[in-house]
Amino acid sequence: MRKTIKVGDKIYELKEVDSETPEVEEEVEEEDEVEEEVPATETPAPSAEFDDSKLDAVAEKIVAQLGLDKLHKRLDDLASEKETPHKKISALMDLEALMNKSVKEMTTKEKVVGFFQAMVQSNHAVLKALSEGTAADGGYLFPDEFRAEVIRDMAEQQRLRNEVTVIPMRRDILKVPSLESRPLVTWTEENATKSTTTAHFGEVTLTVKKMAAILYASDELIDDSAEVDVVNFIIGLFSEAIGEEEDRVIAQGNGTTEPTGLTTAQTAGTIAGRAVAGNLDYDDLIDLMYDLPSKYHANAKFYSHRANVRELRKLKDTNGRYLWQEPVSAGQPSTLAGYPVVEVNSLPEATIFFGDLKKAYWLGDRQRMTVKISQDTETAFTKDQTAIRVVSRIAGNVVLGQAVKALINIP
Repeated sequence: MRKTIKVGDKIYELKEVDSETPEVEEEVEEEDEVEEEVPATETPAPSAEFDDSKLDAVAEKIVAQLGLDKLHKRLDDLASEKETPHKKISALMDLEALMNKSVKEMTTKEKVVGFFQAMVQSNHAVLKALSEGTAADGGYLFPDEFRAEVIRDMAEQQRLRNEVTVIPMRRDILKVPSLESRPLVTWTEENATKSTTTAHFGEVTLTVKKMAAILYASDELIDDSAEVDVVNFIIGLFSEAIGEEEDRVIAQGNGTTEPTGLTTAQTAGTIAGRAVAGNLDYDDLIDLMYDLPSKYHANAKFYSHRANVRELRKLKDTNGRYLWQEPVSAGQPSTLAGYPVVEVNSLPEATIFFGDLKKAYWLGDRQRMTVKISQDTETAFTKDQTAIRVVSRIAGNVVLGQAVKALINIP
């Protein structure tokens, strides 16, 4: 019994023999199928039914002989190379199922990774669904979860944001009343004329300033942005950059294009300063501590550049004992004269601050973080990179200068 099998445009004739596997006969033209006469002595007894497993074995043999298996593998590889980023994220986090959810049903991870992937793909439909809206100057507002991850990462670092009071701002300008003079209390005789006094209130203005951070990410990193670890890595880069810049402006912001920093407020007279005469010694620190009103001592800390921290660690009492005390437990700060010491390298080496910054300084947070992405810049295009631009809006100013004092002109 003879059967044929078709592979592509070719037709092959099969002949069953005594062996378990059928042999492949010569190719036969599809239009003129011919059967050769075979002597009865060479023809095995016909089987009632040709075994399908034998057909499969023959088909595999033909595919291998013609190299079709390698061709199929190459086609699969090419299809994989041309797979779009949308398909990549679908495979990694089942984006299709994710998009069938309502935004309220999504987890924080799904929102963060989904938003970032939609951003690098320029998928405006997903961006619109996941973002908190669009900014007036373009770009999308980060979803609260994305921004919260950046802020949370900053909170885990030693940043001045953690030392000051952070207040949310709904508008770009916030006016804060400040008490410039207190009422005077006097004693008088019965029916005598009472002295009149007035409490004078001033006003401190917090004005939001725009801060931009740009990250040039390689195309390979962008391709892997569906991975949670990669997105967390990028969040960490932005939180570190934004945290460092916040430290700088809280310490030395110029008050015009930037928030007002501590040194700017000290120069303007908002924070009183005491000049060091000669080299820094413990007597200077004693004077600084007593310059600060006692009601602010409970939460007071020293804020100093690393260069001054080195000198503070060398201070000794009259018995030659170091005044610097190491932390009593992990996670606790070192102390000097019983007060914590915070190293702030964004402060100038010539100044040490002492006081309660929670009461002295307010950092206004507009709670709006926008993002733009582009490959059109010269740097991004020539180096196969994507420029990610994150804009944050903050304000900062000294609202109570009495709560902090400064030691200045340190050599």
